[in-house]
Amino acid sequence: MQNNRRSNKSIGDNGLSADRALYNALRMVFIEGSYCAPAITRALKGFNNTRSHPFVTSAFYGVLDNNVRLEKLISELCEKRPDKNSVVVLKIGMYYCNYADMPSYAAVNRGVELAKAVGACSGFINAVLKKSIGYSPKFYSELEKFSYTYNTPQWLCRQIIADYGEVKAAAILGAVLPQKTHIRPVNKRISVAEFKNAVGDVEFTEYGCYVDRAAMDKLAPGTYAVQSVSSIRAVNTYAKGFSGGDALDLCAAPGGKSVYLSELGDFNITACDIYPHKLDLMRGYAKKLGAKIEVALNDATVLNKDFINKFDIVIADCPCSGTGTLKTKPDILINRKAEDIGELAELQTKILNAAAEYCRPGGVLCYSTCSILKSENEAIVEQFAAAHDNYKLLDTTKLLPDTDKCDGFYIARFLRGIK
Repeated sequence: MQNNRRSNKSIGDNGLSADRALYNALRMVFIEGSYCAPAITRALKGFNNTRSHPFVTSAFYGVLDNNVRLEKLISELCEKRPDKNSVVVLKIGMYYCNYADMPSYAAVNRGVELAKAVGACSGFINAVLKKSIGYSPKFYSELEKFSYTYNTPQWLCRQIIADYGEVKAAAILGAVLPQKTHIRPVNKRISVAEFKNAVGDVEFTEYGCYVDRAAMDKLAPGTYAVQSVSSIRAVNTYAKGFSGGDALDLCAAPGGKSVYLSELGDFNITACDIYPHKLDLMRGYAKKLGAKIEVALNDATVLNKDFINKFDIVIADCPCSGTGTLKTKPDILINRKAEDIGELAELQTKILNAAAEYCRPGGVLCYSTCSILKSENEAIVEQFAAAHDNYKLLDTTKLLPDTDKCDGFYIARFLRGIK
């Protein structure tokens, strides 16, 4: 079997409590539909053995990183689909047996003891786990084999191959990105030299560095921002050619892009979201980092007459499939479905059409997604350009994991003419 792309150095805990914490986190993702970050955070809060937190976190992402492969094993080794509870236990046990740095007998035993603890059939779990060790699955199509190899659902493999070809699709899905958290200095609060000196010997980028929790704790609160390289590059692209002006961020929550834009020039920024509680989050985040932004409750799909012709930069960073962030948010592979793509494209078109009314003549409209699918990127841009002759396409930027060593991202900038 292909090795998990995440490190298993931390796997060494042998306590049932760690397995229960792992089970709780994965249950939230697989059964309750939670996103991975809040799921693992919540599970670890209820698990006091902090020395085992790295083990639980590594195994949690290890299971998610191998979910397609684990599903294949379950489908071939079980006569019928087990209940949801047993599926979670099986995935943990199969991961231990086939991907973790753990003796097979210990892996099986842990799976059996976990089954007993959560009310699953321990005899059934024991039998399936033993059969899974070193098992070679059967493939009935090249697409199925490709899906298994790159731990990506077949429907998504099919779309990425159609967009890029099989060789490029394999490179995109096989790319390995840094697993630590990327942070950047807040330039109004700390100098680059002070920032580098504080974090010490870590992996630096053009914009910041990748750190673990210990390195982050060396910095004073408010002197750094957690922000991905792709997000930072996107904001730099939005601001290209501007030193200031009125800017509107239509889908701004949680506020990272708006806050960073405020650091790049003399901008008056209005950051919007459709949910009131997210406005409070953005206010708090901006205050923490010393940023000046205004927040506004707004439905980006509906024309807001108060915004018409008011802004020099309009940012439509639209809700999307998130397929550019598969390397850092593997729950997308579980929660996203093929039928979502068409619905998201319709939503993106509505937002972009409304956003087109908010630019002043001479202003720039920025459309972006964290998707790598052309149906959400190039197709939307072509459709918009054909329907809006008062806008000229200035440029497009596409970031891909294999070539840019960051999450996938797409940005298109349009200049609004005088007409």
